[in-house]
Amino acid sequence: MKKHYLLPLLPLTLAVALLCGCARENAASAEAAVTEAPAVQDTAEAAVLSAQSLAVSEDEIVLNGTTASVPVGVSCANGVVTIESAGTYRLTGSLTGQVVVDADGPVELIMAGASVTAAQAGDCAIEIQSDEDVLLTLEAGTENTLSDGASAANSAASAALYSKGALTIAGSGSLTVTAGANNGIQCKAALTVSSGQVTVTAANHGLKSSGLLTVSGGNITVQCGGDGLCAQAGRLASGDILLAGGNISISAGERGMDSEGTITVTGGDVSILSTDDGIRGANVTVSAGSVVIDAGGGGGDASSHAGESFGMGGSMGGASGEASGETETTSDTSAKGLKSDGDIAISGGTFDLNTSDDSIHCAGLCTIDGGNITICSSDDAIHADDMLVINDGTITVTDCFEGLEAYAIEIHGGDIDLRSVNDGINANGPETMGMGGFGGASGEASGETEDSSTDSISGSSITYYRQTGGSVHLVVTGSMSNVGDGLDSNGSVYIDGGTLIISTDGSTQEGAIDYGGGEFVITGGVVIAGGSSMMQESLSTSSTQCCAVLATNTQAAGTEVIILDEDGSIIASAVMEDTFSCLIISHPDMTVGNVYTVTYGTESTTLDFTSSAVINSSGGFGMGGPGGMGGPSF
Repeated sequence: MKKHYLLPLLPLTLAVALLCGCARENAASAEAAVTEAPAVQDTAEAAVLSAQSLAVSEDEIVLNGTTASVPVGVSCANGVVTIESAGTYRLTGSLTGQVVVDADGPVELIMAGASVTAAQAGDCAIEIQSDEDVLLTLEAGTENTLSDGASAANSAASAALYSKGALTIAGSGSLTVTAGANNGIQCKAALTVSSGQVTVTAANHGLKSSGLLTVSGGNITVQCGGDGLCAQAGRLASGDILLAGGNISISAGERGMDSEGTITVTGGDVSILSTDDGIRGANVTVSAGSVVIDAGGGGGDASSHAGESFGMGGSMGGASGEASGETETTSDTSAKGLKSDGDIAISGGTFDLNTSDDSIHCAGLCTIDGGNITICSSDDAIHADDMLVINDGTITVTDCFEGLEAYAIEIHGGDIDLRSVNDGINANGPETMGMGGFGGASGEASGETEDSSTDSISGSSITYYRQTGGSVHLVVTGSMSNVGDGLDSNGSVYIDGGTLIISTDGSTQEGAIDYGGGEFVITGGVVIAGGSSMMQESLSTSSTQCCAVLATNTQAAGTEVIILDEDGSIIASAVMEDTFSCLIISHPDMTVGNVYTVTYGTESTTLDFTSSAVINSSGGFGMGGPGGMGGPSF
């Protein structure tokens, strides 16, 4: 096909001037009359479309029914408007047919009150067939529409707006895309939305790219039967999604966002209502912005959770509900909030996650370095198959089945307030099986392990919970038939700093802190934990900070626990929101050589640390008992 190019005005004017013998005057006036290509203000547009290559003038394409008035470089036949030359074109009017871009260079297509409806089933409204970059600008104050046509519902049309090359959508006008057949906007290369009002209704995916999908600004609304934003790996690019700004509202029949690569959120406001996962990627990183997700109908009554199998851990003192061989039921639809096949890293941003499955779930390492996270989940609040590390941030869990679950868990900072039906915290790796003996640690005698797996992040062959800082407040709200430990580790528990307040039901066989084939060591921090004396476990004698486990009469919910020094001054206090019959106490201000008093309701116990930093009242039971659910969820 012969290509037509728009000649720049300056050389043509100079040629005319020379023929007339007035070269200098006419050349100067012609140069002043040259209209330069508009500067591309947005950096995303500049990366996609090189403005210096567009040394052409803007031309009008006026759509009229099934035909159009077109400039040089554009043709129209049988309702199909074909742009054949690089340049800037302004599109107005209404067309029942198709706009095709098949140019040999970059094109800017300005939609200025244009409406295109595909006439044939299987046709796109706008189809960009060339590999060249295209900038789709929505002119200020205009409303524009694209539709694949009513009859296209029975066709195999790929999208209402389709591009083979890189596509950028910009401008301050609006674009409404309706795709009754398949996808709303699809790009076989990089797809960028930098500004504008974009509304997409699609039978399948809303916006789909084979490469990087970027949203840096604008307002995007998607209602679709598939994924809202979908990025697949292309021939030369991974399928990443980058959200750097803008406002995105998605109602999706499948996932809100789905990426074969990494999903990175550095800004913007995202609101997702999805049947499947809210956001799912190979890796997920969030440093700023706002993320609101309601997945799978949201977090309902976590106490009715039926996704996991209940099992006793074999013999008394054995693994916490993992030895029965039963596994959690699985489904193709998971309805998680943030889900990663690899790692999740959160360093900032605001989250409101309401999910019927895990609110945050990853197959690798989950790291939280900041942010404000609110969770309501019918399953786990935060789950990592490998390791969970919390260094900072505010985490509020209003309801969940289990709270924080991972092979190994480390908390070094942050503010965590968590209410769960089952275990508040569950370090769920393999546990040593066997009786701990009266007064001993649970499950230490046999030396056998459940399996030989290791945590790939820490390299540890035994699961553990470690806290060096931060504030953790756990309340377990389950009933007699469905309740868990406050903190359940199938290995060891290390408290080196921070604050740990736990309240769980004192009338059941669940403890405030339950550990398996390891040790329970306190070297720092504030610990006030209430639970059941039936599952009372002993502190390890290697603890260096004064600490005590003491059995009490069953105390009512709402009882305040107060630690007093020898002068009667209050060192620390906490209100236990549930009943308790056992307390675990430790505080940095408690030192060897002194005597302290712990009061609870109308009763009190004296703690005499004159000879030892560790007091295990009544010798402990050391039974280990059936603890948390354990095992990775899917």
